Amino acid sequence: MILTLLKFSRQIIHPVFDSKETRYCWQVNMQQYLDEDGGLNPLISRSSAIMAGYFGKIVEAATRDATFGPIFSNICCRRRPHRYPCRGRLEIIYVDYLQNGEIYWHCPACSDKGIIFGWEGSCWDFMASDSRFVTQAANDG
Repeated sequence: MILTLLKFSRQIIHPVFDSKETRYCWQVNMQQYLDEDGGLNPLISRSSAIMAGYFGKIVEAATRDATFGPIFSNICCRRRPHRYPCRGRLEIIYVDYLQNGEIYWHCPACSDKGIIFGWEGSCWDFMASDSRFVTQAANDG
């Protein structure tokens, strides 16, 4: 059942993140913002802390629900096309729990998109430890 949902979810996301468009999307490793304990590193710059907070909100929304389908969040898009703020709300398309934990998101209004990885064990990770064990067991076997 889980693998069927996984295949279905990958078929939905594939047209959004094809190989050409991944050049024009955010690819964020959350480990660059963290200290050894998984909290926000106090030595990073203010602008980096703001970006870490933005991407951290996406990770929080994705790990709270832990679903295979799209999550329509209340997170406002940060882009400013033509110097006007985008009015779109982010859609978290897919969280690849069974493979490498990548979170895929995009804004339907301005097409800003990204892939977040390295979030496991961070201060923004709200995934229950029992569901993480199930996904790791499914990945191993």
